[in-house]
Amino acid sequence: MTPNASGKKKKKRKKKKKKKAGSKITDEKIDIPTPNIIVANFTPVIDPLPLLNLGPHDEFSDLLHSTPFELGESQQGKCPEKAKQNPDVWDTMTDTEKDVVTKLQQEKCVVKTVNTSSWTSFLQKFPIKDGEIGGGRWRLNAGENASLGTDRRKHIIFSQKQQQTLQPFHSFATSTTLLPPCGFKMRCYGSIKQYPTGVIFALPTTFPNDNSDEAQAADRTNTWSWPSGYSAKTEYNIDPRGNLTNGRADALVSLGELRRNNYSYLHDTSYEIMGKMVEGGLRTVPFNEIYLRVGGTNGDHDSDRNFDDGVGLPIALFVRSATYSDLTALLRLRARLVSVLGRDHVRGIPLLFITPETGVRVLTEKLQKKLLLVMSNSLNPFQNPHLKHKTNISNTSEMHLQQKLEELLDLDDDGIRDVLTPEECARVAGGYGATDDSVANLLMDAVLDDFGRDCESADSSSIDDQSKLRKGKLQDLVNEGLTAAVRAGDYNTSRQLLILYTLVASKGQQDKNRVRSLSLVSTEGLGEKDRMQGYSLPDTERLQKELSGEFEHNLNSNMKRENEDLIPTIAQENNKLSNQSVPPPPPPPPLDTDRLRSATNSDGLLAVLGAAEVLKSMQDGNGKRRTLEAVAAIDEWIDKSENSVSFRLASWHQLKAAQGDLKIATEQDSNFMAFISNKAIDTRKKFAKELKDAVSNTQFESIDFLKSIHAILSKMNNPCLRLELLQFILGLDNRYSVAHVIRSVELAATCLNISAYETMRANSEYALTK
Repeated sequence: MTPNASGKKKKKRKKKKKKKAGSKITDEKIDIPTPNIIVANFTPVIDPLPLLNLGPHDEFSDLLHSTPFELGESQQGKCPEKAKQNPDVWDTMTDTEKDVVTKLQQEKCVVKTVNTSSWTSFLQKFPIKDGEIGGGRWRLNAGENASLGTDRRKHIIFSQKQQQTLQPFHSFATSTTLLPPCGFKMRCYGSIKQYPTGVIFALPTTFPNDNSDEAQAADRTNTWSWPSGYSAKTEYNIDPRGNLTNGRADALVSLGELRRNNYSYLHDTSYEIMGKMVEGGLRTVPFNEIYLRVGGTNGDHDSDRNFDDGVGLPIALFVRSATYSDLTALLRLRARLVSVLGRDHVRGIPLLFITPETGVRVLTEKLQKKLLLVMSNSLNPFQNPHLKHKTNISNTSEMHLQQKLEELLDLDDDGIRDVLTPEECARVAGGYGATDDSVANLLMDAVLDDFGRDCESADSSSIDDQSKLRKGKLQDLVNEGLTAAVRAGDYNTSRQLLILYTLVASKGQQDKNRVRSLSLVSTEGLGEKDRMQGYSLPDTERLQKELSGEFEHNLNSNMKRENEDLIPTIAQENNKLSNQSVPPPPPPPPLDTDRLRSATNSDGLLAVLGAAEVLKSMQDGNGKRRTLEAVAAIDEWIDKSENSVSFRLASWHQLKAAQGDLKIATEQDSNFMAFISNKAIDTRKKFAKELKDAVSNTQFESIDFLKSIHAILSKMNNPCLRLELLQFILGLDNRYSVAHVIRSVELAATCLNISAYETMRANSEYALTK
């Protein structure tokens, strides 16, 4: 054969191949119906929720555009008149806010920025610990008293005796800064990224001769001041006897001199910084440092403040940027002060925005409510970034968790619920965190509204209570909150919402039944206060402690409790209920979490959303139906496997393919030898028997069902088909491994346990009243 001939044959073969390929392409373009294969519980791709308009690094424009306070030009510190001439700002401020702004303008207060990671240690210095009679004086160091004269030591001893009966807080010395009037031109200590927020302390003002007496009091009490730009570093420059070292004492100046320097920075074109004249001025000047004693008194009255025993608690909080991340940190900081120092001492504390360029602006109550509106509608919710990785389901620090609980916002405070809708409040609770009491009150109000609408219905007695609840506001609020929690990736808030939802739904249904049993078919004529008394949660303080304690226990153990720890707890609750002759409450009305589960891959959120789906399967009867279907499927597989090795091999091959293609959540790949021998048959026979026992011996709407499922899960080693069937029974998707399913079942049991306890407790109290 010639080379040309062979070449022609090769070309012909290539043409034939192209024609065949072309025919395939042509065939594919023709619309031929193909079967749509749907794999149950399969979630191939995580589809996150769409982002909202704003992020944490965007700025709150309403605050930036608010009118700043102006400087007086004639005399130092005479600025309040200027502020009063601007009624759109001054008239909207509270008396406390006006007082703080006036002190800033007259340089009668000092500021302190605190590192984000140091707020805990700073705040914990104020409260009196358990067992202490009264506030004590924290010394500068071990040798402070030894460095002072005899008269001063006597004064300290006398002061301590006074504090044991009068001073409600400890006092301690710390570094602060005296800003120029209105906070202009001087930068505070630290970078805005690391020190975004700070506190303001008022200076004592009860000096007859003002500056001269103030200077003497400061000198007598070791209240030290250094000029702008001087790096005092007092933590490194005090000896064991309380004396300044390394020349720090030689650079001290008076508070009056600091005020004169501040005035020069604002109004002169040339001024002195660190002994050098600056011509032409600077846009910003470095901070000065004042080392004084804070705390001691609560500072309700100016006469209570002094340099000896402390200038009191902070009179205001401030933030250094208008970004939503820093403003949210400011709101959380205020919540921490309420938690650590007490609401009575922090009530109405002003929130300020201070920068060297624009001076001081007040985050008034009106602006705070606008901020919350933006947070609930347009801002992508976020956790505290410094706590996020320390408070999840698999890695929890007790210290960071305690801080997270202290930062919870109070939705019942300052008329927030008069401005935000219930849905917006739920988004704030789920996205940023809110206190248990305020969330419970929000959900209970939704139950009252649903009940009121039911009572107004002409045919309310013929409508099933559960079907009415499905159409009510309660589930909508919880779904809004869970959606915000998924956006924020916050396991803690989602878990709180689910537990409180279960409790409130149970309480609401219980009170409905009680009212109906007394033939009280309407609440018309009752005031809102009377209605709330009939439906409010009992002992919410105890409930909050119980939720937080159980919450910490679950987190610290990383959700790895053994089966024997869970079952006795459930059994004890059931015994209590049976002894009290009180039927356990049913699961709450179902929540629609399908979209949310497909939007996250967080272990913690999957556990919470899985628990909601488990409760839904129990409540709507699907759990029972799916269990019966699973038992029938296993029996059929066993019948065929016992008589055919080839069927078992084909079953193993199909399972391997599913594991490879669909990434089904299994602990390990399927063991080939288990299918060759009878091990797989024996394992699934036992699994089928356990499911049959669960069908015949348990109520699917009670904790007994969860106890049976938990017992089955605790004995699983390398499940494949068994895990897939349990996912099917509980309504979970293929991402739920054994660990995920156990977490979901345990959380669902926790919800029903707390609900059952409250039902038993409420019925006991009701029986006593009768």
